[in-house]
Amino acid sequence: MKPGNTLRVALLLVISCCLMLVCHAQEISGRTPEGSSPTAVPDLDKIKKELAVFQGVLDTTLRQSLTGPFPILGSIKGTYLPDYGAVFSLEVNVYQIRQLSPFDLRPLTEKELNEAQAQMTKRIELVKGLIVKAIGEHGFALQELSPEQNLTVVAHLFSAAREPKKDAPSQLIFSAKRNMIRDYREARISAEQFSKNVRLLQF
Repeated sequence: MKPGNTLRVALLLVISCCLMLVCHAQEISGRTPEGSSPTAVPDLDKIKKELAVFQGVLDTTLRQSLTGPFPILGSIKGTYLPDYGAVFSLEVNVYQIRQLSPFDLRPLTEKELNEAQAQMTKRIELVKGLIVKAIGEHGFALQELSPEQNLTVVAHLFSAAREPKKDAPSQLIFSAKRNMIRDYREARISAEQFSKNVRLLQF
């Protein structure tokens, strides 16, 4: 065989091997891992409606229970994350104190600052209880979530006038799996057990 023909044959063999490897890789990537099932795609129109309902629950719950002006800043937003679940984000006004104005320029007293700090601590604890309650009593309405998916609420704590030297969290992140919400709804676990098992991260 001539050298040129030998080279062409070798190139054809290399190309054939490469094509076989590519096809094999595509076949493997398209398979579902053994022992697992493909994630069901939710009805996106339904999930949008369910997100809106739970947004309304959070908004009503917090506005009815938190005193003072502007308890919720802006609007509550919910979204669906494939393979994870539903996530809601809101901003709560937790620091209530007398506002300085051209009509009242008196500096804030130490007593006012201490009372506002104490009230903020109580307000944060109230927010925690209200959100956990909303998740437990209304989270099951998110029917398009699978049992292993999560319902997460991120509460940003607005405290612009607070003294920076006084420590306080800026975010509360609550998370519960839908199957645990179902267990609470069906009275398989108590309110206390449910509350203890809702994951809470604050920082």
